[in-house]
Amino acid sequence: MKNKKIGAVSLAILLLLATFLVFFAPKVDASSASYQAKTEITVKGQASVYVEPDIAILTFGVVSEDISADAAYSQTAAKINKTIDAVKKLGIDPKDIKTLRVNVYPKYSYNKDDGTSKIVGFYASTDLTVTVRNLSIVGKVIDTAFKNGVNTFSSLTFDISNSSPYYNQALSKALENAKQKAATIAKGLGLSLGKPKSVTENSYVNNPPIFYYKAEAMASSTSTQIQPGTIEIKAEVTLVY
Repeated sequence: MKNKKIGAVSLAILLLLATFLVFFAPKVDASSASYQAKTEITVKGQASVYVEPDIAILTFGVVSEDISADAAYSQTAAKINKTIDAVKKLGIDPKDIKTLRVNVYPKYSYNKDDGTSKIVGFYASTDLTVTVRNLSIVGKVIDTAFKNGVNTFSSLTFDISNSSPYYNQALSKALENAKQKAATIAKGLGLSLGKPKSVTENSYVNNPPIFYYKAEAMASSTSTQIQPGTIEIKAEVTLVY
């Protein structure tokens, strides 16, 4: 009789254990799967490519002063036209010479005693942008401009005429950089890494180097030496797994 009771109790325990496994084991697996599904990996990949520039963009001009606006403008126009003709003779294509701005504005004289002012003359200015595609003559173009009347120099910028191939190289490297980061993170967490859910190309402005000069220093230089260096082209992508 006692053995029958022990057997009945054992059977009841086994049935209870089986019920527990049936109802609770799937819930544990589902919770684990849910955790895996909710895990998200977001990485950014960056890369740069360094390229030698193939164009230079010069911005310079002429400022003149005279009693009348017409006289000031005539002086400026004469020097600008002379500069344009001289630059063309160096092999610069006319389409690469652009008038950036033309200004005529009065010159005032202030009376400190009564606080009044009057016009005593006029300034006239014209600025040009010249694109030089032969970097070996950049210095010569600058020298020629000053010798023909230019007296203001805003900037010298080096750039690349077609940056797309180099940007694509940087973009490809940035993508590989992001994938390597994601793989490292997934390995550390013990997760499997499938295809990314989204890929975003982050906009990035590559600013070419700009050089500034004082007109006095440029005008007094017998020969201008220019070193273009290299331009850094950057790319960045974001991957979400």
